[in-house]
Amino acid sequence: MPPLLPDHHTHHLRCGHAAGTLHDVAASALARGLSAVGLSDHAPLLFLEGDHPLPTVAMPRSAFARYVGEMGEVRAEFAGRVRVLLSVEADYLPGSQEAYRSLLAPVPLDYALGSVHWIDGWHLFAGALPDGWTRDHAWSRALALTRQAAACDWFEVLAHLDVLKTKGHLPSGWHTPELDETLDAIADSGKAIELNTSGWRKPVNDAFPSFGILQLAARRGIPVCLGSDAHSPGDVGADFERAARRLWEAGYRQTVTFEGRERRILPLA
Repeated sequence: MPPLLPDHHTHHLRCGHAAGTLHDVAASALARGLSAVGLSDHAPLLFLEGDHPLPTVAMPRSAFARYVGEMGEVRAEFAGRVRVLLSVEADYLPGSQEAYRSLLAPVPLDYALGSVHWIDGWHLFAGALPDGWTRDHAWSRALALTRQAAACDWFEVLAHLDVLKTKGHLPSGWHTPELDETLDAIADSGKAIELNTSGWRKPVNDAFPSFGILQLAARRGIPVCLGSDAHSPGDVGADFERAARRLWEAGYRQTVTFEGRERRILPLA
């Protein structure tokens, strides 16, 4: 059996809401039969004051250098057995671009993930919308921020495009002109998206993005990679056979991975 496609989205204990070490993540990828695994924990929250403003959300600023060093050690430890990719997941917020560019530019990453988790001060995993908001408004704002993020030059992959649906905040009429505008902006940017399998492990029971959005992305030629968004070592590579089938059904015939911030093509069998 050939190796499974790389997992580009994983987390470990440093972020404060995941389990396992970087070694554990790589060992799980090896045991699962993945061709590669990306270590991509949550970057420090540079848009908030202090070293560790939200201890259960992301690593402190003071931990980032050690995180980078440990990723390199894990890569060396598993060399010849499973390819370990160096990465990070960083939040996009207006005004934070230069801070993240400065943080990540000196680091020998293979790629970086960019995520929209915060909308005008509201975290989209919150159980309720802010007073006066509708699901249509939240979706419109999430798409606007995603378009802005697509123009950034400090990451290669836009993560979990419709993750707003995790807590039921995605409107039923999700295929709006703004979605088409957003997908066009992503296509023009040359960035990849991910098919994030974590939604299949949540009550929403759907990957991010949905099949319909994935079809729209495929028609535009937007590159795609796979990510489990694992928050424990046992979830590394979760549902990747299912994800590969979904990509094929959506119209994809290849996926992408990264090395030294350069994109590489992987055929989708």
